[in-house]
Amino acid sequence: MTRIDMPQFNLNVFKSFLGILSFILFFFFFFFFFSVLPAQAIPLVGSACVIRHGDKVLVIKEEISGKLALPGGQIGPDDTPEQAAVREVYEETGIKVEAIKLLKLRGNTTVFACVAKQPIPTSKVTPYLTPLDNTEQDDLLISAWQAKHFAKEVKRVYLLSVDNITKADYRYPNDVPLLSPWLKQVPESAVIDNGADYQSISSLHQWELHQIEAFQQTIKHSSDLVHHIFNTVMQVFNLPGEKPFIGVLLIIAAIGFGTTGLLALASILLSVTFTASVMKLWLASPRPFYIWPELQHASASGFGLPSGHTFMATVLWLMLWYNLPLFINRFKTGAITNIKIFRMKVLPLFILAIVLQAVARVWLGVHFISDTLLGVTVGTLLALVLIQWQRNGLMLNNIWNWRCWALFSAVIFVAVCYFQVPQQVYLLACTLAISSVVFVLNNRQDYKIGWATRFFLACSLIIAVVVMSAAGFGLTHIVISTTALLLIKVMMIIALVSACFALTHYIYRTRGTKLIE
Repeated sequence: MTRIDMPQFNLNVFKSFLGILSFILFFFFFFFFFSVLPAQAIPLVGSACVIRHGDKVLVIKEEISGKLALPGGQIGPDDTPEQAAVREVYEETGIKVEAIKLLKLRGNTTVFACVAKQPIPTSKVTPYLTPLDNTEQDDLLISAWQAKHFAKEVKRVYLLSVDNITKADYRYPNDVPLLSPWLKQVPESAVIDNGADYQSISSLHQWELHQIEAFQQTIKHSSDLVHHIFNTVMQVFNLPGEKPFIGVLLIIAAIGFGTTGLLALASILLSVTFTASVMKLWLASPRPFYIWPELQHASASGFGLPSGHTFMATVLWLMLWYNLPLFINRFKTGAITNIKIFRMKVLPLFILAIVLQAVARVWLGVHFISDTLLGVTVGTLLALVLIQWQRNGLMLNNIWNWRCWALFSAVIFVAVCYFQVPQQVYLLACTLAISSVVFVLNNRQDYKIGWATRFFLACSLIIAVVVMSAAGFGLTHIVISTTALLLIKVMMIIALVSACFALTHYIYRTRGTKLIE
C-alpha cells in the first residue's frame, strides 16, 4: 500500500449532503405541521368501541405510537359506524362484539358501547408486559395473537383499570377523563382463562411448552450460584440481535472501515431483518408466553418463527468467523499465514456462541425450540450466500452500486404493500436513504485514519444519533395522527442514516490518508 497526501476538502460532496439533509428537513417539518391541522373539518371516518369487564376497559397498545387506545378504525364506504366498530374490534383483538349504543361523537370518530359475544380469553399481566407505571394485580392481558392486525397495527391488548391510565399513556389525552363516565354506560363482558390457546397450537408446540417449563424449573431449582452464572451467560449471549448491540456494531464498522464498512454491515443487517420479518408474518406462529405467560423472562413482541435473534446471531457470528483472519491481517500484516487452518480451529467457538444464543432464547421463554432451530438453519444458509457473495468480489461492487440498493428498496416496497407492517416501512426508509447516499458519493475511495480521529468519529456519531433520536422521540409524543407519526419516524430514519454516512465519509476524506493498492 502506498500513501498519498491528505486530499483537499471536497466542497461539491459537502454541498450534496447539505442538499439531501435540507430536503429531508423540509419534508419533515412539512409533515409535522400537516399533522397538527384540526381534524374537526374532516368528515366522519372512524369508529371505536368501549368494552368493559368490572372496572377495567379494553385497550390496545399500538405498534406505531406505542400508546394505548380504544380498539377501532376506519369506516369503509359500505359500512355503518356500528359495523365498522364491530369489524375493527374483531380484526384488532380477535373478539366478536355487538355495538349497543352510541356514547359520543368525538371529532370525526364515533365511540360505541360494545359487549363481547363470547367470554374474552385472558391471562395475568406479566412484569415484562406491564403497560402502565401503576398496575392492579387483577389487570389482564388478552390473547390476541390470532387477530388479523396483530403485529401489524396492534402490539398488545389489555383490560386495565381506568384509574391508572394517564394522559401520557393514552394516544388521545383529552379522552382520558371521559373513560370512567363511558365505562358506567357499558354492559359488562365476561372473561375466561386463555386455556383454549393451548388446544389451538400444534402438537409439536404443545410438547415444546412442557420442555421449556421443565428446562426453566431445572435451572431455577439449582443452587443460587449456578442459577446466577447460567442466567448471566444467557444474558450475554442473547445480546446479538438487541438494538444497542447492533448500534455498537455499526459504530465499530464506521470507525474501523469507513463508509465501505458501514455499507457492508448495513447490507447484512437489513437482509437478515427483512427476511426474518417476512417469514414471521408469513408463518404467524405464536411465542411460548402467549400460551403460558409464566414462561416469559424477557421483553418480546410479534410472532416467533423463526427466532430473529438466533437468525441474526448465526449470520453475524459466521460472517465474523470468515472475516476474522482477514481483519487480523489487515491490522497486522502476515499475522495469520494459513487462513484455512485458522478458521477450522476457531469454528467450534463460533458454533458454541450460536448454540448458546439459541438456548438463551428458549431459556427466556420468548421462543420455542423449533423457532431457534429454524433461525439457525436459515441463518446458516444466508451466511453461506453472503460469504460466497464476498468471495466472488460482488459484495464490494454491489454495496457501492445505488441501483442494487434501489432494487432492494423495490423488493421491500412489495412486501410493505402486501403485509402493511410499520417495521418494513422503516426498513424501506433505510434502504432508500442508503441508495441516495451511494448515488451522491458515486464511487468508492479508501482512506486510513488515526486513533484520535476514530475516537472523534465515534463521539460524533453517538452525539448525532442521540440528538436526532431525542428530537424524533419528542415529536412522536406531540403528534396524534397515525399517518403523521409514521411519516415522522420515516423522515427521522432517513435523516439519521444520511447523517451517519455523511459524517463517516466526511471525516475519513478530510482527516484521512488515501490508500491505493
